[in-house]
Amino acid sequence: MKSAKVPKELWRIIGGKMLKKLVLIAFCLFVAVGCGRKESDKGKVTIRFSNAETVVDQIKIMKEITAEFEKENPDIKVKLEWGVRPEKILTELAAGTPPDVFMWWMGLDDLKERGALYPMGEYVKKYKIDLSKYFKCIVDQYTYNGELYAFPLQLKTLCLVYNKDMFDKNNVAYPNEKWTWDDYLDAATKLTAKKTEGGVRKQFGSLLPPGDQWIMLNGGNIIDVKNRKCVIDSPQAKEALEFLLKLNTAAAPSQAELSAFTGKGGSEPFLSGMVAMVPAPTWMLSSLAYIKNFKWAVAPIPKPPKRKITYMFDDAGLVLAKDSKHPEEAFRFISYYCGKKGMEIFARGRNGIPVYKEIAYSTFVTPPPEGLKYYLEAAEKATVPLNPRIKNYSEMRSSYSRNWTLALLGKKDLDAALKDIKSDIDKKLLSIKEDSAKKK
Repeated sequence: MKSAKVPKELWRIIGGKMLKKLVLIAFCLFVAVGCGRKESDKGKVTIRFSNAETVVDQIKIMKEITAEFEKENPDIKVKLEWGVRPEKILTELAAGTPPDVFMWWMGLDDLKERGALYPMGEYVKKYKIDLSKYFKCIVDQYTYNGELYAFPLQLKTLCLVYNKDMFDKNNVAYPNEKWTWDDYLDAATKLTAKKTEGGVRKQFGSLLPPGDQWIMLNGGNIIDVKNRKCVIDSPQAKEALEFLLKLNTAAAPSQAELSAFTGKGGSEPFLSGMVAMVPAPTWMLSSLAYIKNFKWAVAPIPKPPKRKITYMFDDAGLVLAKDSKHPEEAFRFISYYCGKKGMEIFARGRNGIPVYKEIAYSTFVTPPPEGLKYYLEAAEKATVPLNPRIKNYSEMRSSYSRNWTLALLGKKDLDAALKDIKSDIDKKLLSIKEDSAKKK
């Protein structure tokens, strides 16, 4: 049976009416959605927060803190950015378009000299922030002439992380509070396997600690900030580096042996179960949290055998950009993120010590593993910053890093390396001094 044909004129009339109805419906929907969106955003201030985090768990924590802040502060919307490198921040600062808030961990002097930092003192007073509830060393590090230029976020100290199963298997006593560098070297040597016929070792006593941090533990430093001179050739510095050369030969994996591990460094060798000890900064705890194949714990960092130990710290803070169009709203976010509520969430990730002391002594230290309290003991005693308050320190440190690596590889005598480091850094310090004199 053939279907009846509809006259073309009727199709035109029906089609025209239907089209008008569809247009009208679409318009109404557009207006309704648009009005709803405007109503939800009405009165809100949007601020940008840039963070360097790339690890999924840490990004999740950042989002959770921000979501809780927005619940309690419905007048503020936070636009999150993660995986943001310092170079991008510096580029945006130069262009006058920085994020309102950003994480920074490489010293404030360069940023302060650029005029990139918004002093927070007025808001600290207005919102009655009690800075005595934070670790003193990091508050002091961020305070210039009584003015706070970054808000403390996380603190990093150095402790010894060790594989209890490896110690038990080799009948070696666990590290303890009385250990000196000599005890550390002795145990690390005992826990290192002998080379096989192919010249490869399958077990190591320790990863090598960072040279600059080991120098600081011994009361030395790379730069004497007060007198503006390089002191890498001091007895304290030389003793520390000579010890590390011994440890490197006796118990630490070589560069070739490290290549067997995924990532070739960081926490990977310890996670593999082939390295007994790691002098571990606090941020490394987050990557060790999922260890299931062996028992591990934390001990104090061993003490120098000849000198009183000096505790150092590394830091990270949240900075309020000078060019922020909404500085007070940005500060409210910063003080929440780094306050008690934000730090309670932050502490769960163990990506550094939460700077709010009450949370550090509750959430952060809860086992496992045993011994987390030693990170806090070091924080309470810490007086020496890993990043001193001096312009262009990262550039000067590169000279140390380059020459120290050559000494570790046996390509340069230690005395020659120290001489070259001192020469390079002293030249840079002189240049800074001359630039400052010209500006005056």
